[in-house]
Amino acid sequence: MKKLAVLLLFLANLSLGQTSIMKWSGILNAGGRKVEMILNMLPDTNGTFKSSWDIPVQKVKALSSTKTEWKNSSLAIEIKWIAAGFKGELSEDGKKITGNWGQAGQQFPLVLEPFVEGKVIPVVEKPQTPKAPFSYESREFVYQGAKTKLTYGATLTYPKDGGKHPFIVLITGSGAQDRDETIFDHKPFAVLADFLTKNGFAVMRVDDRGVGKSNGVFQASTTGDFALDVEEHLNYAKQLPEVDSTKMGLLGHSEGGLIAPMVAARNMTVAFVILMAGPGVDIPELMAAQNEMVLKSVGVSTEAIQAYLPLYKGLMKTINEASSKSEALSKSTDLVQEWFTKTDKTIVKNTTNISSEADIKTFVNPFVESLSTKWWKYFISYRPAPALEKLQIPVLAMNGSADIQVPAESNLKGIQAALKKAGNKRLTLKKFDGLNHLFQKCKACTVAEYGELETTIDPEVLSYIKTWLENEKLSNFKAK
Repeated sequence: MKKLAVLLLFLANLSLGQTSIMKWSGILNAGGRKVEMILNMLPDTNGTFKSSWDIPVQKVKALSSTKTEWKNSSLAIEIKWIAAGFKGELSEDGKKITGNWGQAGQQFPLVLEPFVEGKVIPVVEKPQTPKAPFSYESREFVYQGAKTKLTYGATLTYPKDGGKHPFIVLITGSGAQDRDETIFDHKPFAVLADFLTKNGFAVMRVDDRGVGKSNGVFQASTTGDFALDVEEHLNYAKQLPEVDSTKMGLLGHSEGGLIAPMVAARNMTVAFVILMAGPGVDIPELMAAQNEMVLKSVGVSTEAIQAYLPLYKGLMKTINEASSKSEALSKSTDLVQEWFTKTDKTIVKNTTNISSEADIKTFVNPFVESLSTKWWKYFISYRPAPALEKLQIPVLAMNGSADIQVPAESNLKGIQAALKKAGNKRLTLKKFDGLNHLFQKCKACTVAEYGELETTIDPEVLSYIKTWLENEKLSNFKAK
């Protein structure tokens, strides 16, 4: 879940028609943010059109489209400068354009309506977000890691009874996250901390490197570096009077579900682990499955997906094995060129937004840039199994059956196989029917829908965590 450049990724097919309205706006839900997109239509010669885009939050004004086609009820726009595009369909009353915005292989719904100056972006209420006053203590603080020497901004919540309490560190997923793991106005970690603290735990949630009150350079860090951060949090918490240092656990979501076993496998302080949508298969396999399910969720055909996946896998392998970025660019360009030549051009367009050979460079460059980062190089080479195979402590691994980012079936089986190899008899697996990657009951079950749902974490999930902790007799947990 990375920051938008002028947004994200590829787009699918929909359509549009003629109207006298020349300025439109809509809200794009992507990368955990709501971004207003303003489309300016400009009549050109011979009944054709030009267009440009304003993106106020990014201070972008009059970003020119390189191609604008408006035929009958269909609108198709390309913006090659950022490898993006929009396709949509005009409603019968001429007052709404329903379509998709996309860039570099993914797509996001975008509904445009006549522009209104000063229009307020609607916010879907998130009723689970905790609000003061709290029935427990909540303390914000900043501390310095003994080994990393980084400064971390954190919140500790704990019961008001004055005693020591079992302790949990919450570990965020991919991307630069704040301590609440805020996404689409949801605050999952604030909800988890609130629930767990009301049930007797001290809970620590921390801003990622370079976010909020934590320093460091997130972009120059790896999953392994984030594991070092978690160890700093554990070591710091041992000194706190509110924490029982013999009952310390980790709860990781998504990439945090990779980090938690990594830390627990080498740190005897950790007495239990909770994995929420944690990866259980090798990362290339996970990313291929994720791409397949995300494309399927936004309506890309099975035929197109199956034609695209070998290219995606090939690009991952090529870029990861390249000795330099220039080599990655050269070999990736050749790979895409060959695929473009052999593949149906409609499929090419619907999966990569490439219309002609001239677009290949526009597709390849950001793809290589993204997959050449220090974080990605580490991430793509990481295997979850070795760390999981070392765990002898109680483990709860949960996933939603409608998760399209970390598919439940394969990843839960991977976790199960690794812990079976470890001889761990204290593994509990739970697949929640109809829940997505954020553990929300979903309808469309797309990434864009996360922000449209009121629920942050389904209450059934919270209740299950509580029951598991009780059944595992947390009071008997002893760090080895």
